[in-house]
Amino acid sequence: MTGLRLAEMMRGIDKFKAMPIATIRVSNMTRAKETAEIIAAHLPDYIERADPDPLLNEGIPAQIIPFRSELRIEEDLAKNGARIERAFGKYFHRSTDEVSTKDHPNRHDKHEVEIIVCHGNVIRFFFCRALQLPPEAWLRMSTFNCSLTYLMVKPSGTVSCRMMGDIGHLGYGNSTFSMDHGFVP
Repeated sequence: MTGLRLAEMMRGIDKFKAMPIATIRVSNMTRAKETAEIIAAHLPDYIERADPDPLLNEGIPAQIIPFRSELRIEEDLAKNGARIERAFGKYFHRSTDEVSTKDHPNRHDKHEVEIIVCHGNVIRFFFCRALQLPPEAWLRMSTFNCSLTYLMVKPSGTVSCRMMGDIGHLGYGNSTFSMDHGFVP
């Protein structure tokens, strides 16, 4: 359903312009790679499929404020926080390169989209960092499985959120968070 939704967004409908998807990026974790394959099956073959990137793997990205001692995140944070911050720096920046449209039919000089398939902690952290919110707020929001978050980075460096954790394409019966179905765990 997520692949179908992205394909629809790529084609554009009515007043919504086509979304020029150029690349699918994915973490190196099995579930994310499987999800990326399912999504890619609904998109044209010319869309670049980047190699899995372990920088995008799940982990604890930042401290939690207010602190929750029952979560015992210190070891995971020490192991993964800097890595996830590097992933943010790698994928969230304004483009200064000229985009080549000659060999890639979905690359545009003015706008292109990259899909990043990864896990909720990383997505929520990227959301906070991109919008210049305290990164420690990452755990105050939830994202459902197969939700869509759309962040736009403009050439000026301005970032805006078009959607966060959208699951309208899934319907209530297919909405899951971790191992729970529906909205109430």
